[in-house]
Amino acid sequence: MTAEEKYPLLIGHSLAGRTRLRNIYEVANFICVHGQCGDLTITQKDGTPFLDTFGIYINKIADMDYREELLKVLIPMQMELDGTKDNDDYQKTETEMTKMNEYERLRRLAERHRQSYPKGTRLMLLSMDDPYSPVPPGTRGSVEFVDDMAQIFMHWDNGRTLPLNSDVDSFRKLTAEELAQEQEQENEIDEDNGPVMGM
Repeated sequence: MTAEEKYPLLIGHSLAGRTRLRNIYEVANFICVHGQCGDLTITQKDGTPFLDTFGIYINKIADMDYREELLKVLIPMQMELDGTKDNDDYQKTETEMTKMNEYERLRRLAERHRQSYPKGTRLMLLSMDDPYSPVPPGTRGSVEFVDDMAQIFMHWDNGRTLPLNSDVDSFRKLTAEELAQEQEQENEIDEDNGPVMGM
């Protein structure tokens, strides 16, 4: 069964509404037409997330075999849009174009993370994909900075400094209630360790 046969119907979600996508060409065309107006989501017919984009560039996709087939159609369309198709100086191979897609995805993701998680933002780790020595789930920490590869560098409360990779790690911001509780606990500690009057 080909990658396309596995997904005979996908649903595209854009600012214009929902669109039925019956083949890879329709998916690529949907991304290039509607991706110029904003980020997109494509789901399976039961609503299961399948693919999302940063504009006309793929961000995440659930099936890598389908991705390979899709890029064969999508890359030439992207080259038409960004003006590199007819320019010999910028003619790109499929591999180079794929790398450019990934670079652009990471650049946009890093910018988003910088806006969403400025220095000092408090996060809680839900799970970390590190086979050797992950930070334990439930650990809280503060954002230090976001690098150009979109990794979120952390100062964890347990002293660890492993960065977060939003492609594989799961985390969330602390709620207003959780932040208030932390502040309350800090104030209590400060009161307990306040200055001692000497004789």
